Amino acid sequence: MRFKTSRGLLYLVLVLVIIFYAAPIFIVISTSLKTDTQAMTKEFEWIPRPLIFDQYKTVLNRFPIERWILNSIIVTTGTVLLVLGVSLPAGYAFARLEFKGKNFLFGLSLLTIMLPFFAYIPQLYLMFYYLRLINTYMALIIPLATSGVSIFLFRQFISQIPSELDDAARIDGCNNWQIFTKIIVPLTKPAMVSVIIFTAIKSWNSLMWPLIVASKDTVKTLPVGLAVNVFAATTGVVRPNPYGVIMAAALISIVLPVALFLILQRYFVQGIATTGLK
Repeated sequence: MRFKTSRGLLYLVLVLVIIFYAAPIFIVISTSLKTDTQAMTKEFEWIPRPLIFDQYKTVLNRFPIERWILNSIIVTTGTVLLVLGVSLPAGYAFARLEFKGKNFLFGLSLLTIMLPFFAYIPQLYLMFYYLRLINTYMALIIPLATSGVSIFLFRQFISQIPSELDDAARIDGCNNWQIFTKIIVPLTKPAMVSVIIFTAIKSWNSLMWPLIVASKDTVKTLPVGLAVNVFAATTGVVRPNPYGVIMAAALISIVLPVALFLILQRYFVQGIATTGLK
């Protein structure tokens, strides 16, 4: 009886937590399907009558949102590939190779986690300005290419792979590069998926740095385009766009990240569990 009571309370808490986090999403969906008049009424309707999709048409017709989405996809894809290209070999080196100053360098990479990105934004801007890379994809991708969290995650994951596999490969004549590409990389799939999800969401939602270096619509990412043109968060406009338009744009902006997580969530959970990050 006591077990059933405790389990019932656990389910009750779980339901309340789900409602707490799901309610804002349902409010966004509901408001995006209302007319401007319905959105401003005091009585809230969860299911609008009738359902109106004009707000989505307004977003797609008034703003170059397709271009912003394409820019975000390009920047996010480039950032993910660059992070994997830097963090995975670094994690392998810290986990498997022996070289002078290894622990010191690994400690420095962990210190980057404690240093806020905003602390060196002015220096980054000046560097890319003198390199004439402002309003380019490279300026949006390169600053996010290094990730102390990703290096740590790969290092922890690779450390749990039995070193006997490396010894057997060396007996067969493999060098460190062959061991890395043929043994380590295939076995780090769960960790790679976790890094892909973390990095993709971080890059997709990044606002401050893209807002500084991407002022043209040709390179604006989705968060910057929405913040400046739709939400009017940085322009000081007294009368921003209607709530329905804002909610429709916000919902469009989260579709791809949510879809990515739903597709890769099994690998994501496995990667978190096997690396001990709880």
